[in-house]
Parts: sequence; structure tokens; C-alpha cells
Amino acid sequence: MQFFFGLDRYPEGPVRPVVTIGSFDGIHRGHQVLLERVCARARQRDGTSVLLTFEPHPQRVIAPESAPRLLTLQEEKLPFLERSGLDRVVVLPFDRALSEMEAEDFVHRILIGRMGVELLVLGHDHAFGRGRRGRPEMLRQLAPVAGFELEVVEAVVDREGPITSSLIRKLLAEGAVDRAAALLGRPYSMSGVVARGEGRGRRLGFPTANLALPSEEKCTPGNGVYAVRAGVSGRTFDGVCNVGVRPTFAGTAPSYEIHLFGIEGDLYGESLEMWFYRKLRDEQSFDGPEELSSQIAMDVTEARRILAQEVV
Repeated sequence: MQFFFGLDRYPEGPVRPVVTIGSFDGIHRGHQVLLERVCARARQRDGTSVLLTFEPHPQRVIAPESAPRLLTLQEEKLPFLERSGLDRVVVLPFDRALSEMEAEDFVHRILIGRMGVELLVLGHDHAFGRGRRGRPEMLRQLAPVAGFELEVVEAVVDREGPITSSLIRKLLAEGAVDRAAALLGRPYSMSGVVARGEGRGRRLGFPTANLALPSEEKCTPGNGVYAVRAGVSGRTFDGVCNVGVRPTFAGTAPSYEIHLFGIEGDLYGESLEMWFYRKLRDEQSFDGPEELSSQIAMDVTEARRILAQEVV
């Protein structure tokens, strides 16, 4: 897969591009179907499959106050995109000027003039350009005139409804990480560096790793205790994670404290990736350390039971 940040070095030439556009936050099952279609159409034409995406998320520029937290940061997307079979990924820096470009200008100047698109494959609800006018209905009229083909891919529907990034964010906020995983096609993950905490977990008999996220833009599950797996130092461990503010100790700042089973030594400074499997309970305040320690022991037992049924 070739990766281009911007179009300055994007190669010219008759590569018969089959292009799709979007933020693709989460690379969920709906996105996966769309990318599979792009790759298949490119193979049929002996062409090149291309994803045109944006950084930052367009809402960060258009309406930052309502911009969503991200299911996948830009660096988290790349491994999924590499495995998708795409030939090229182009990341366009999204700024105010791009947000104000008319959809027709975007098609003529970027998709046709710069990328030479032959077939544009879009999700049924995708829209681009000023005022989000670049919708399938408008593009169906523009395509024959402008000299490209258009294919619209319908939504992938699960028992929750059409699979969307917004729906997955909603499920995560509710703590329904198992239902979110069904829509993603994998457990939801968070990555970061293990930071030094206050050592309370160790004093309770359950030492914890405190995860420092790389960006405040990352979407996190709602407060509570979860059965998780974590990859660190080339190994995978089962564990439990408390997402929240530690009310027993009058905490206020969000924290991500992970107790991993069977690990020895401290992990300070290590990179860690964590996958969420099931919510065990809501975060709650206890009368003291002994009551909290007893509850954590029960959480560990339940997490072991749940994770024993999950394929590593």
C-alpha cells in the first residue's frame, strides 16, 4: 500500500483509479464492505484502488464544538487499511478552504483533475463539499457529464440497525463494548503508554497499570469496570480495567487503571494496547479499601470466566 499525505507527490498516470472518500473512523464492518468493493472493482478493471480520507476529522474544522471523539486515531487506522488490500491511501489536510469548496469543484479539481477517477464508490449516506452537497443524488447527475462512473454501496445492517461510527460511539458511551465489537468486527481498543500512578492498586493487592492516552480526541467507553485483554512487551494478558474517576478516593480526573493477571514487575513507560470484551459493573464508591478490594476480587473472578470463553 502506498501512502500519501496531501496530493503534492501523488503520481500521475493512467492507473484507472477506483476511488472512495470518507473519514472511515473505526474501519467498522460497513467500512470494510465498502473497501472490499473498491478493491474488487479495481481488480476487475486492472486498476488502482484508492481511499481519499481527511485529517483532522472534518467536524474539527466545521463545528469543533460538536466534533466526535474518534474510534480510531490516524495512526491506528493505518494497520487496518494496510490489511484491506488498498493500493493507495491519500490523506488530505482538512482546513477551512477545503470545507468551503463546492462539491462540483472538489470533483473536477481533485477527483478528476488530480486523481483521474474513473469509478467513484461511495457509501449511501456519504456527503462532501460545502453544505454537504456532494451526495449520491447529485453525483448521479454529475457523473455522466464529468466522465466518471458512480457506484453507491448500501448500508450494512446489524440487529442494532445500520452500522455507523455514531452508533458505535453511542454503544461505547453506554458501556456496551460487546455490542460495539459486533459492529466493529473486533473488540474496541485503546493504546497508550503506561504512566506512574499513586500505587493504590498495589496496596490493595491488585497492582494496576495506568494508561495515558496519546490524544484527548480518542473515544473511550463509559465509566465502569471491564473485562479486557492487553498487549504489552510482546505478550498478551487478560485483566480488568476501571474506566472512571475512582470515587472511593475522591478522584476527579478520568483514569484508565488496568490490573493484568499473571504479570510481574512494573510497566512504566511501556506501550500498551487494550481490548474491551465486556462490562462487569458500573463504577461505584466504596466505604473503604477493604470493601473495594473484596469487590475487585469478585471482578477478577468474573473477568476470568468471561475471557476464558473468548478466542485470543
